[in-house]
Amino acid sequence: MVLWVKHWCSMKNLIISVIALLMPVALYGQADTLWTANVLGGAYRSEEVKTSSDSLLATISSASSYLSKDSRFILKQYTPGSVVTSSFGGASSEQSRVLWDGIDISSMASGVFDLSLVPASMLNNTALYDGINGGALAPMGSVGALNVAAEIPKGRGTSTLFSASSIGDRGLFAQSWGNIGTVRYQSSLRSTGGTNSYPYTLGSLNGVLEGNGYNDLTYLQSFQGKLSRWNWESTLWYTQSEKDNSGSILTPGYINHLEDDMLRFKYAIRNRTNQWQVYLGREWQAYTDTNSPWTITDTNTYTQATVQYSRRNERQELFITSNYFRADGTNRSATAFLPHVLYNLSLTKNDRLVIKGAGYQGRVHVGAHYNRATKTGKWGKQFAAGTYYRLPTLNELYWRPGGNPALDAERSYGVKYTLHRMGKTALRISTDQLYYDRMIQWAPGSSGNWSPQNYYAVYTSTTTASATRNWSKLTTDINLTHQYSRVLSTASNDPSIVGKSLIYRPMIQAVYTSEYHLPVGVIQFRGFYTGLRHTLRDNTAVGEIPAQFWCALSYSVAGANKRWNLLVLVDNVFNNERQYYQYFPMPGRSYQLTLKLNSKQ
Repeated sequence: MVLWVKHWCSMKNLIISVIALLMPVALYGQADTLWTANVLGGAYRSEEVKTSSDSLLATISSASSYLSKDSRFILKQYTPGSVVTSSFGGASSEQSRVLWDGIDISSMASGVFDLSLVPASMLNNTALYDGINGGALAPMGSVGALNVAAEIPKGRGTSTLFSASSIGDRGLFAQSWGNIGTVRYQSSLRSTGGTNSYPYTLGSLNGVLEGNGYNDLTYLQSFQGKLSRWNWESTLWYTQSEKDNSGSILTPGYINHLEDDMLRFKYAIRNRTNQWQVYLGREWQAYTDTNSPWTITDTNTYTQATVQYSRRNERQELFITSNYFRADGTNRSATAFLPHVLYNLSLTKNDRLVIKGAGYQGRVHVGAHYNRATKTGKWGKQFAAGTYYRLPTLNELYWRPGGNPALDAERSYGVKYTLHRMGKTALRISTDQLYYDRMIQWAPGSSGNWSPQNYYAVYTSTTTASATRNWSKLTTDINLTHQYSRVLSTASNDPSIVGKSLIYRPMIQAVYTSEYHLPVGVIQFRGFYTGLRHTLRDNTAVGEIPAQFWCALSYSVAGANKRWNLLVLVDNVFNNERQYYQYFPMPGRSYQLTLKLNSKQ
């Protein structure tokens, strides 16, 4: 309790200080819209298809729930409301990164980002840099990146949304936006939670899964304006989360409890060619694990301070970034300084070259990425190739016991080819081929403790195909991702691992969506397929999660000139068995009701 009081007082003081810094700028600004950082340009991004139901759910959903409609995201979670991590292109969660307007905000302590705490409203339809395009962008990752933004809606208005489900989930979202004098603003509050008590069936096992309650809170406050010739933007982003995990159906009496508070602040100022961004992040986290012979309690604080300068014109972009990281707590005490430089040059109209480099732990790491994009009629092509690195996290370097300060960065080499067609019938196929050297893996060390090592040489192949067709009242979309991975060698040349697939990566994942506009309302059907996954490194059958299929059916309707919207969703319509981790069943058939009220805009 004392820790919580001290923590809340420090968080409260920090919030008040940041708001005090924002107000003088807001009072003297002039109205303008700050351009959101279009890092590396549109040639590196891939668009998504957003239906009417998606647009409504994006308001209340987390990024993880929303992104389940895209087969490129390999999402991993225990139960609804639990921590969600994602990987792209056959990589691990640590190799893929989450950025905020081009600044890497993935934890440098753990290397992962809980996507259940990111509002889906911070995703636009070009937020994803898939495959090695993400490796070109991310200063610390090697493949795949998600770039979020706190964009302010046009005009002025208010919106309130309520959501409830049959498994005990409840949600509230409130947002207002407009002008304070000549300054644009938005304020939003998102609160979700639930008991997550639901019946399950896995083969011959059945029962009621309990002990997986959660409560998440997100507050976002943004201002935009103009000061002389400079556009400016400031955003405060606060998240608070409490999550329980029952420890699976094998050990239902044990509860793992995670408490997490995160305060993020970003300030940007820009003229036509120059931009400065300052990012400050502070996280407090406590974890209690009772699923063992003794109770494990881990309390940690993480700090990140980043300053980024960028300069751009029609042919080139230069990013100079300085990062400071600090990790304190029960099992590590470490600091790190990471300067990073990224230079993006348009060699010709069709050809781009990216060169990036970072200094980290007394070593210099360099990567390069070449991209050629051409268009003939409705057809576009992209070819890319490069070498990338993923830097070790502070936990991997300094965790007590078992951290390995001698770790080197992972190195990867990859090529990418994309072919896409625009129009009423849109087609896209993209493939990434990657070779990883010195991939980091936690393994038993000589002291008996598990320790991270540059353990693997791995080959991965990821191919994604999608097709979208628009008729007058009907839209259909299907996207499919095929992954292949093989461990080529290990530090110990363990014959039980060499030649095996990486774990938790389904060979095939697919999502089909069909939306039809009725005389009144819109009906949507969505089907999900996830292929077999291995959960053990030796790929033995006892650790396999079999292929699974489920679908969702929704109906949405609007009235009073869209002053209100109603969505009724039936998830897992046929009550199919499904799971993301071994012995962690997901819900069967469930029902969700969402009501959104809008003011006149």
